[in-house]
Amino acid sequence: MWLAEVRAQVERACRRALSEQNRDPHAPAHGCFDRRFWGWKLVDFPEATFQRNVLLPAWLLRHAPPAGGAERAVLAASVRSGLAFAASVQHADGSWDQAFPHEHSFGAAAFLLHPLLAGYLAVRDECGAAFRQGVEAALRRAADFLTAHGEEHGHIANHLAGAALSLARAGAFFGDERYGRRADELLASILAHQSPEGWFLEYLGADPGYQTLCVYYLAQLRELRPSAELDAALARAAEFLAWFVHPDGSFGGEYGSRRTGVFYPGGLALLAARGNATAAAIVRAMAASISARRTVTLDGIDVANLAPLSANYLLLLEHGPHIAEAVPPLPREREGAADFTAAGLHVRSTARHYVVVGASNGGVVKVFGRGDGRVLVNDGGYAGEDARGGFVTTQGTGTGRATVNGGEITVDAPFQAVPRALPSPGRFLVLRPVNLTLMRSVGLGNAVKRALVRLLISGGKPAPLSLRRTVRVAAEGVRIDDVLRAEKGTRLRSLECGRPFVAIHMASARYFESADLAAAAFEPRPVDVEALARDGEARASLAV
Repeated sequence: MWLAEVRAQVERACRRALSEQNRDPHAPAHGCFDRRFWGWKLVDFPEATFQRNVLLPAWLLRHAPPAGGAERAVLAASVRSGLAFAASVQHADGSWDQAFPHEHSFGAAAFLLHPLLAGYLAVRDECGAAFRQGVEAALRRAADFLTAHGEEHGHIANHLAGAALSLARAGAFFGDERYGRRADELLASILAHQSPEGWFLEYLGADPGYQTLCVYYLAQLRELRPSAELDAALARAAEFLAWFVHPDGSFGGEYGSRRTGVFYPGGLALLAARGNATAAAIVRAMAASISARRTVTLDGIDVANLAPLSANYLLLLEHGPHIAEAVPPLPREREGAADFTAAGLHVRSTARHYVVVGASNGGVVKVFGRGDGRVLVNDGGYAGEDARGGFVTTQGTGTGRATVNGGEITVDAPFQAVPRALPSPGRFLVLRPVNLTLMRSVGLGNAVKRALVRLLISGGKPAPLSLRRTVRVAAEGVRIDDVLRAEKGTRLRSLECGRPFVAIHMASARYFESADLAAAAFEPRPVDVEALARDGEARASLAV
């Protein structure tokens, strides 16, 4: 049943991708998938990563051939024009731009190369020699760029894994082992940064959502360049991920280092088809969630993530029929506990409740009913305004520390003052001259990106407040006790907890899912900021 729903979503996604693409053969941006650029003309450059969407019409050509020749011609033309436009906006060094002009993005090249190659293989036999030569030259330039450069603004495991897969596929296609060796180097870095707890590093910590995307790339890389070390790493990764399949059908979220709750099923489906029982259990559970729309799906994703989620659904369709029916119970289906101390993630499952505590992110707490799967607590921590209207929060990344005693988890977390800026004409007036001049240099561009990461993701200055949050999980229920302390004279306009939120810049976080409907029923729990300023301390409790 769920395979039929997944296939229907993929077919709708394909129609959506075709609507995003400029299919006018006389248009100057023919083949561009960024409708904001060619259609609405609201942005001043096309985002190259949208060209990954060639994979959808290419898949239809190969796996769901249309009955009529005219339909096939439309799909083939979409793929060819998409490939041609990608080549036309590629820099001479083989890179592409994603966030701004002259970005020379390593991540964009990592994500584009393998779907463009897959799209090209779907139409190559129907293309002329000049077209084949031009596309293959662009693909080789991208592989050369990934071989010569790295991700300089942070360790982002899914980016490196995407690059490794792209290089491995390019190496196999071109018969060039240089690309394979570079793929092995990137894989070695990913594995060196994998925690013994099973998680791959995403900037400052573990992020279950993005880990499923990382597994998508690594599971396919395993097929091309198998190794016992990669096998073991993927097995550990699946065991880690199993703890973040929630009873309500959602996955991951605000307790991760990047706060993402998108489940990418493709890599786990491939592992499951190869006999990994834990991966099979995860995929069967989350496929049911996809079918029932209890998690983020293709129907609810934005165009920026349409391509990678679609690619995962395609792999799920390919390997789903080969996944075992009998699977072991997930942690949500049994009583148990897990402490991923290095990640700052703690899970408790009792007969009545399933509890996830994100200590590293300042005491994020999710509580679910084991019986009916309802979300009972979805608390991102504390958030408020200081006397000047600045944003203060406990939800820093890697800032909280936990002390664990059985079912009692105590989190000590500082508050941070976090900048929360939106784009504006003035900011773009400053940024674009920098993009068009200094950032033509890859090195200077990477320096700017590092500064942006510090500002938007890992930034934050200490605020004169702290939280001690104690979560007690027992057979009879869950209790959360908070003690807030403020330095003398600290004034706030407001402070509250009890609702989900994201304190960092993360475009791939906070997509709508069914849990949001339940969470909307919860009222925020405000703090008496006058009493906190007067007494230097405030207390709050919640029992479920």
